[in-house]
Amino acid sequence: MQEDTKGNFNILSFTGLGLWNVYFIAKFALAHYEYLTLNFLYNGLLLLFILLPLKNRFLCIARTVVALIAAVALLYSESWLPGPDSIISNAQNIAGFSAMYVAQLIVDFVNVKMVIWGIVIVLAYLLIKNWVRLTVFTLGYFICLVLQPYYVAWTTKPAVEQNVEVVAQNKPSQPQQETNADPSAITSETIDKWYTAFLDYEKGRRAEFPQGLSANDTPFEIILMNICSLSNDDLLASDLMNHPVLSEFNIRFDHFNSATSYSGPATLRLLNAVCGQVNHDSLYDGRRPECEIMNRLDQLGYRQHLYLDHRGQYDNYLQTLRDKAGLMAPLESTAKYPVRYMAFDDEEIADDLAVLRDWQRKTSRDKETKRHVTLFNFIALHDGNRLPRHSRWEEFKPRAIRFLNDLQTFMHELERSGRKVMLIVVPEHGAAVRGDRIQAPRLRDIPSMRITEVPLMVKFFGIKNMPAEPIHVTGPTSYLAMSTLIGRVLSLNYFGADGGSVPLEELVRDLPETNPVSENGQSVVLTYRGNDYIRQKGGEWRPYPRER
Repeated sequence: MQEDTKGNFNILSFTGLGLWNVYFIAKFALAHYEYLTLNFLYNGLLLLFILLPLKNRFLCIARTVVALIAAVALLYSESWLPGPDSIISNAQNIAGFSAMYVAQLIVDFVNVKMVIWGIVIVLAYLLIKNWVRLTVFTLGYFICLVLQPYYVAWTTKPAVEQNVEVVAQNKPSQPQQETNADPSAITSETIDKWYTAFLDYEKGRRAEFPQGLSANDTPFEIILMNICSLSNDDLLASDLMNHPVLSEFNIRFDHFNSATSYSGPATLRLLNAVCGQVNHDSLYDGRRPECEIMNRLDQLGYRQHLYLDHRGQYDNYLQTLRDKAGLMAPLESTAKYPVRYMAFDDEEIADDLAVLRDWQRKTSRDKETKRHVTLFNFIALHDGNRLPRHSRWEEFKPRAIRFLNDLQTFMHELERSGRKVMLIVVPEHGAAVRGDRIQAPRLRDIPSMRITEVPLMVKFFGIKNMPAEPIHVTGPTSYLAMSTLIGRVLSLNYFGADGGSVPLEELVRDLPETNPVSENGQSVVLTYRGNDYIRQKGGEWRPYPRER
């Protein structure tokens, strides 16, 4: 305690926020542009704690230390950064990153524009602090933010009550694409009920698959090419949407949702494609044999093959596919292939064209089996890959150009071989080349639609007189549509006639649609009435920030 001019002892002294004005003004700006979501209760408590009038020097120092710790923790919790649960659950995988890759991620994570604006705010504060009582404006603005929702609810209450009933009628079996719905009429509870109904509906969905094949059916081969890190947005951001190979496919799915932004769950969803979509945790609950597309094809006489351009050890990838999706195909050795890249964990990545040519040689020598189904998994486009003997990671665009060129070469060689093949290119997820407002480029912890909408493409080889231009499937689709398409090709003996047994338009007509819902372990993103919403760690549903 200190003695005042009248001889009284006290420890109280009222002061303003001081430099803390910068902290709160910066947060208000970030919240306005949706880079974070303010927690009014905790920010209010922090403000009161900082404004608590203290005169004792040691108490002031202790308060400052506590306030700094609380301010950092609060800012982190309000941001869109991965939570502690996500980091802990991925600790083993993160530990596998090379030191150079971690250093590059840290450097690339820095938002230079935000740093500059932060410096501007600090300089502005230093210039005007002696002329303007900023604490009054900071507190006044915060109070307005707190009262704003109540004012909006009071002024729009009749409209909200009228619209809630309409929103509640939205059924997951009928994907809604309305863009004029009043966002204020949509609550977290409404979306949660819809999400639960969506999962219940998906549980009962099955692709139409033949129980057997006739001896008169024309044999053909099936390739499922699972590519890591290639989304529609990546192609747009890299100016590759018009790459020549993309126009050579017969069918393009314009809005195919891979439903996740990580490799393991993406391939698990692919291998269970015969059934509807389940939530993330259900992927790891156990096997569902009736859903396993490779094994269902195996029952129809298709011999399984598995080719990777990596060893499949990171994150226990390959063993998880065997345990949770019943993948039986033996892994072809990658040791003999030329090395194209070094991965983010210093693993060697094989040249993908060499892998594809090895498949051609081996399967063409198999004279006993006419039907093959092959799963390829390629990670050449994964973030952090670098050329051998290089320390800096290779940019996405040159790697994507190389891969698409190799894919085109493989397709031309396959065309010349005369083999009857149904090639399905189905990327796992995107590379997040340009990120968005809440997630920096190259990060995929949040499965945004930018990351999970991927270019699924189908090409038929060995069928003459196919349409010159690809047929586009424009509705929202996912793996169920892909497996249904395979089932139709089998049931209709599509390879049994020149130009296909039915017109291509008929082959893709009324493929099952799936509402866009994407999940990782800690986050869910879905599209509801034309707007995207996000839920993290089982919390409330919030609007997904749009680009301005």
